[in-house]
Amino acid sequence: MRRLIYLEWKRIITTRTTWVLLAVIILLSAVMAYFPISFVKTEEIDEEGNLHLLEGKAAIECLKQKEAGINGEITEEEFCQAITVFQECYREYGAIFPPEMPREEYVRRIEPVLPVLNLAAAVLTPEGVGLYTMTDADLALKDASRFYEQYRERLAWQGKTDAEQEKIREMSKDIKMPFTYISGYEISSFEYLTLYALLMMMAFVVIISPVFSAEYQTGADSILRCTKFGRLNLAAAKIVTSLMVFAVTFFIGMGVFLGITDLVFGVEGLKASIQTVWGVFEIPAFTAGQTQAAVAAGQFLSILAMVSFILFVSARCKNVQDSLKIAILVGLLPIIISVMSSSNPAKLVRCILPSGGIGFTDSFLFDLLGTQFVHLGPAVIWTPYLVLGAALVEIPLFLFLAVRSYCRRESV
Repeated sequence: MRRLIYLEWKRIITTRTTWVLLAVIILLSAVMAYFPISFVKTEEIDEEGNLHLLEGKAAIECLKQKEAGINGEITEEEFCQAITVFQECYREYGAIFPPEMPREEYVRRIEPVLPVLNLAAAVLTPEGVGLYTMTDADLALKDASRFYEQYRERLAWQGKTDAEQEKIREMSKDIKMPFTYISGYEISSFEYLTLYALLMMMAFVVIISPVFSAEYQTGADSILRCTKFGRLNLAAAKIVTSLMVFAVTFFIGMGVFLGITDLVFGVEGLKASIQTVWGVFEIPAFTAGQTQAAVAAGQFLSILAMVSFILFVSARCKNVQDSLKIAILVGLLPIIISVMSSSNPAKLVRCILPSGGIGFTDSFLFDLLGTQFVHLGPAVIWTPYLVLGAALVEIPLFLFLAVRSYCRRESV
């Protein structure tokens, strides 16, 4: 069996298409980790009062210095400070953003408290009013003391029905308050992490599709069928090898991506409450680091479910072209469904597909940090639970069906 696995490993890795795709995926991990870093921009004021634009790592370090005063737990005191600065600036300039407010004043006064001000605007202002539209009448100093009480109420309002709102209250009761803010982490890193997972999945669609079907197409399976280990053992060796190639690639690629991201933005930023990093109204009681780990784990299971499905399709199709077409269609189907409909049946189908956790705004990241639910009779199920549950069922199911299909075909 070990010999078979070694030979299959060698056959897959030495295929030109495979090693080129694997090399590209590993390289992309570094490239895509760099993009969010390059997007960070800020301005600093020199000793002469001149503004200088900073980008990338220099901008990250500058922002850390600016926001050092709000690092740590965001208590009533921090909200009072931010609201006071907002009211003073708004009454002086009629706005808190350039061009109405001089850019030098914005950099000096607003930027150091902007993360706290963003939280206050999202929770304490009237419905329909936000950071860019609020006035000094919408946010008063006395509101600071009721932020966390109002937050729980506003979070529950994200549910579309009474049942969903009750579910949100139940699931969010463990959120640690006051929130912890630590400057540095960039929200777009999470988005690029999901995009990288999508590209990795598409690469393995191409790599895995020929595993069984290529032998059917060339007739090699007729020869292998006559060998001593040509049935169950060979099928198991092909599957084990495919899973090993995927697992090694995933952990190397994700390791490079997360390593670059965390080192540049600073590992201390992983301790920040996710509510201060990604929007405000999130259900999980996670830090940024826990969210990062959960998203990576969810993507691993989703791609693994998709790889298992591709192996099954490859074992069923007579040629590589058919298995590749089906795999591509199923891989992109969640994105297509999300674009076409957001109804309850559409969300259900999207979540239970093998690729249900991979995509853009329909990915596991947006499910985890969103408030979407699927209704199954009286049950109200949070979409991340459905995505993970479906993946855990589909992985052994499709692997079993792949072995069964291959062995049955050999017996024909």
